[in-house]
Amino acid sequence: MKSHSFATAAPVVVGTVIALVAAESTVCAQTPAPSAGTGDPSAPANPAAQPVNLPYYSPSPNRAESSLFYFLMMSGRTQADFQPLTAADKAKVYAKGLFSPFHFLTAAASAGITQWEDVPASWGQGAEGFGRRFGNYFVKQTVQRTLRLGGEELLQEDNRYFGSGEHGVGRRIVYAVKMSILARTDDGSTRISLSEIGSTAGAAFISRLWQPSTNSSAGDGAMSFGISMATNAGVNVLREFLPNVTRHVFWRHQESQAFDAPEHHDQVASH
Repeated sequence: MKSHSFATAAPVVVGTVIALVAAESTVCAQTPAPSAGTGDPSAPANPAAQPVNLPYYSPSPNRAESSLFYFLMMSGRTQADFQPLTAADKAKVYAKGLFSPFHFLTAAASAGITQWEDVPASWGQGAEGFGRRFGNYFVKQTVQRTLRLGGEELLQEDNRYFGSGEHGVGRRIVYAVKMSILARTDDGSTRISLSEIGSTAGAAFISRLWQPSTNSSAGDGAMSFGISMATNAGVNVLREFLPNVTRHVFWRHQESQAFDAPEHHDQVASH
């Protein structure tokens, strides 16, 4: 139904962003990627280069990559490197994801797509219509993230995505889909994520409060919940493979700078 197409705008936007990132990585495919040193395909881009003063919860020492990973609730690590977060650090991760530039960019892109589709039609066009659509995406995301944070603290759950560390596309996809409904506890074990499922349902139904009458029924809320859960599974597959792309995009400049550094040339000359 077209009246619900705005609910799928966010994954379309995320897919577009990743397609652009992938295109750039293809251009620089001849540039050697930084090695994680572990052989894990989903390992962080360059953990050996992380500054000693980097917070343990930071997903990357690269600012742009870190901002993207915070937005996507990615730890930047594999499941073997899991460390539980304190309540204060969960709040910091929440804030960094909420105020990531990618949150604003995807809200704007989502609003642009649904404005072009004129969905919902009652919100109209122009700046006012765009503002409503932007607010719809941004506020719904904010509600979900806030509910999830509360649930995580109450239930001692961690919904950050940790890479599988597995080899083989099929095994990695199965792991990613499975983790879309699971969370880690403080001891690293996994269980059904009540905070993820509950916050997704809560945001889906709470957002009916500001939807037009054509999209404000309980059935519309249930449909939004189902779409969001399916989207989360798809985005988890993205999370699993994204480090293979971002290590080419965000790290090629650091590699180039390291090669051009005087210390590098001094080492070459010494040999």
